[in-house]
Amino acid sequence: MSLFHPFKKKTPAKQPEQTAAGEPLDDLTFIRELRHLSQGPWHQYDVLLDARGYGWDTMLDWADYLAQADLEHVDQVTVSALGAQEQNITDSYASHGGRCTQTPELQREMSALSIAGISQTLRAPVKIVWFNQTQVLRFFTLVGDEPLMRRYIETVIRRTFGTEDQMKPAKPQPKG
Repeated sequence: MSLFHPFKKKTPAKQPEQTAAGEPLDDLTFIRELRHLSQGPWHQYDVLLDARGYGWDTMLDWADYLAQADLEHVDQVTVSALGAQEQNITDSYASHGGRCTQTPELQREMSALSIAGISQTLRAPVKIVWFNQTQVLRFFTLVGDEPLMRRYIETVIRRTFGTEDQMKPAKPQPKG
């Protein structure tokens, strides 16, 4: 069962028609590999980053950024330890100001963290999963448009919501 906890945003994100692919960023993509799977209406995007792995503190900070910059409503926050069942901590997250960095259950390092809500940019539900000490991100959404999701993922990675670089494609990595 999904809980619905609205959190007000300071600045609304641009809508998809305002963020169509234009001039690419003057930088190479951080997406080394993107795998797209679909099951019914749901789409899963597994991303291998072309960057060093990230850790727990980065995951918490990144989730807080996303909740503030793009997610209109956060309706689920979960964590899991290696080999353990996922734990829903949404109520605790909401009662601690909607901040992962302030949520007591997140003070102990875990294997995975996820946050789900309605993306203002995509105008669709999205769930982002971080895997501790890896270079992998996972996105679940109803959006089946891979080029759009590639731009969204690049924006998530670069943390450029609300900037002129939001939803711009990056240059592909050179072959070899």
